[in-house]
Amino acid sequence: MNVLIKIEKDRKKGIVSFMKSLLEKGIVTQILLPMKTPTKTSFAYILTKKPDILDNCDPIAPVMPIQGARIVSKLTKKGPLKGVTAVILRPCELRALRELVKLRQAQLNGLLTISFDCPGVFPLRDYLNGDKEKMDEIFWQAINKCELEGSRPLCSICHLFTGELADIEIGFGGIEPDTICLTSHSEIGERALRELGYEEATLENRQIYLAEIKERKLAKRKEFFEEFRHKIKGPERIMAVLTNCINCHNCMRVCPICFCRECFFDSDTFKVSPEDYMLRAERKGGLRFMPDTLLFHLGRMNHMSISCVACGMCEDACPTSVPVARLFALVANETQALFNYIPGKDLEEPIPYLTYQEEELKEYEQPYTEEYAP
Repeated sequence: MNVLIKIEKDRKKGIVSFMKSLLEKGIVTQILLPMKTPTKTSFAYILTKKPDILDNCDPIAPVMPIQGARIVSKLTKKGPLKGVTAVILRPCELRALRELVKLRQAQLNGLLTISFDCPGVFPLRDYLNGDKEKMDEIFWQAINKCELEGSRPLCSICHLFTGELADIEIGFGGIEPDTICLTSHSEIGERALRELGYEEATLENRQIYLAEIKERKLAKRKEFFEEFRHKIKGPERIMAVLTNCINCHNCMRVCPICFCRECFFDSDTFKVSPEDYMLRAERKGGLRFMPDTLLFHLGRMNHMSISCVACGMCEDACPTSVPVARLFALVANETQALFNYIPGKDLEEPIPYLTYQEEELKEYEQPYTEEYAP
């Protein structure tokens, strides 16, 4: 079901009005969405039952201080809330949430998921140090085009930027700028739109408009990956990309897919004695601290590249500006292509490593020494 809503002021207020109507008409019991922090310097998710509070919310923030899938996981891991909870998530956040559902770290029961045409977000550091009022204005202008100039590198090549996996998709592209469109993709989504009294509409140009953007981004994505693959080819080059890493593990802690209670890289395995460090230093002639940087990143790639949604949180969280999200996105792109798997797309499709078989993929077994030291 497609719906077109005429907005009185701007699209932000149009979305807030739609969300308020969900609460006021009892279609949902509570709503989870972003809101500016009291200092007006960043954004945080807020869970509320009060429609009036929504007037001060920012349903779509220009940055991602936290991955929304982590919030929903924390909220639902031990069971759904009473009633129906509406949650607004970016497309990459929703795909991460659907991966977490497969991993039994979250559930969709009792949720009305809402997503939207995402233009990307600003790098968090740029926003915190920049003119926030001006950047907010630029962001909402970019909403109309579904592309944000100055966005994070990964956002600029994201081809999965629409909210088609949500119960309700909010659309901005390919329609008149004084409207927003709502599209239901599930029974609960269609029931919500019908209970709000909306009439069905035809969206003639929207899919053509979105397809053109997707094609442009796919071409840019291919070009970017080819250049970055050359940049990291071989041990020396990949170490050069990671050279500023201080092994703080921030990238791991903000990742929506990393959920292990005890991470191997924080375990006693890596708490070795001073003598062990000295032995390694003598063997190599010198030992860089913090050690095991490359091992950490390769371990993470092995662990989660099949489910990586390229949300870019890891790069935003890096204190030394290592392009870790670009590195992981490249590896994830190739891992996922190998298994013909798009994380979060199909809830019924198991994550490939959950159906692991000992005897498979032997054609890819090439020893490291044959690849780099023949």
